[in-house]
Amino acid sequence: MTTLERLSRILAQRYKLDPARLTPGQPLEELGIDSLGMVEMLFFIEEEFAVHLPSEGIALGTLGEAASHIDGLIAAQKPAPRAAAEPSGRPQPAATTDPGA
Repeated sequence: MTTLERLSRILAQRYKLDPARLTPGQPLEELGIDSLGMVEMLFFIEEEFAVHLPSEGIALGTLGEAASHIDGLIAAQKPAPRAAAEPSGRPQPAATTDPGA
């Protein structure tokens, strides 16, 4: 299930919105959710996607933009890949492009 689909499911279930209205280009401000409901929605997003949204707020114009932002947060939380190790268990030195090295 995509981020957009999961986000749409939250909106349909929690706010009783028609799923047919929940398209990527749908402006969030036109969903009829009041300001308290929007704050509540941020908590639902944090819970559903296991992300932390900034406390200073974020500007999300459309459902598609919100899904993209969530995808970015998820990607940023993934740990960096570990360096390849030799059979000895020691990391391999980084390759250099300096011909004099």
